[in-house]
Amino acid sequence: MFFNSYVITKYQKKNLIDSFYQKIVNISRNKVFYTKLNIPDTLDGRFDLLSLFSIILIFSLSKTGKKGIELSQILFDKIFLDLDLSLREMGAGDAGVHIKIKNMVSSYMGRQKAYCISFENDNYIDLEQSIIRNIYRNVNEYENEPKLLVKYCKKCIYKFNDKHINYFISRKFNFPKLDNFLE
Repeated sequence: MFFNSYVITKYQKKNLIDSFYQKIVNISRNKVFYTKLNIPDTLDGRFDLLSLFSIILIFSLSKTGKKGIELSQILFDKIFLDLDLSLREMGAGDAGVHIKIKNMVSSYMGRQKAYCISFENDNYIDLEQSIIRNIYRNVNEYENEPKLLVKYCKKCIYKFNDKHINYFISRKFNFPKLDNFLE
């Protein structure tokens, strides 16, 4: 097992990180992405959305200062601890899990770099290309779906932009509603 800051974190902070993680899981599992935006409802598709929304939250948290950066690292570690446990539950052995997690971390870090550069530069054309390359890599046909996903990402970034750490710590924050972003 690799060093994991989540494991050594105090109970109260773990609860906060768990609430962040649950918000990411809830949004990434929303059926709209799989039914309306043509994202494959597969392990890869779910990992891709989990990565995207966790990167958005981690990016936003890291902009709040030292505490946000610390929470971002703990959240990242929580995500990969959970992925490790999920792989084990699916029957992967120690060696297989280690290799898969290593590949997932590598994929995640590549996505994080590309997505964050787009967020930093307010460049949603490049974000769309990254999303097509990553999330839609196994989709043979798509139309406007990547643009709609980018539109939603932009809503998330703008909603979380310039927020103080207390906004996130309050646990009252949420990802934007999905009701009419498809229009």
